[in-house]
Amino acid sequence: MKKLMWVFILAAAPYGAADTADDIRARRQYMQDWRSLSRQMGDLLKRSDAAFPAAEFAVLAARLNQTADAPWRHFPAGSGRGSNAAAAVWERPQAFQAAVAEFNAAAAALNRAAQSGSRTAVQAAFGQVGQSCKTCHRAFKN
Repeated sequence: MKKLMWVFILAAAPYGAADTADDIRARRQYMQDWRSLSRQMGDLLKRSDAAFPAAEFAVLAARLNQTADAPWRHFPAGSGRGSNAAAAVWERPQAFQAAVAEFNAAAAALNRAAQSGSRTAVQAAFGQVGQSCKTCHRAFKN
């Protein structure tokens, strides 16, 4: 019976590895997309007040907000190996979830500010998004 159990475990192992690789790929893609959005938004904020394209910025902020909760489901237990995720993601799940909540709140606040069209509000909210990224990466990224 034990021998049969090991046959099933070993046969299923590659499937778990594929799922893990898919999760790593998915979360990396979200982070890369966010980096691109952040650079685009930063470039827009460098323009003069008169040239600030509020509507274009609002579209980018909405895209960030729409995907803000997406990558976190791609951090299942055991998916740290082969990635830049620190063990703290799984060792301190409450702290990780708090960092996720902080990012989600910052992304939502940026979206609200962008939809208002206020450059001043956008700049402050954009800074908060960046800070939440840095805080999370310091604690949860190798």
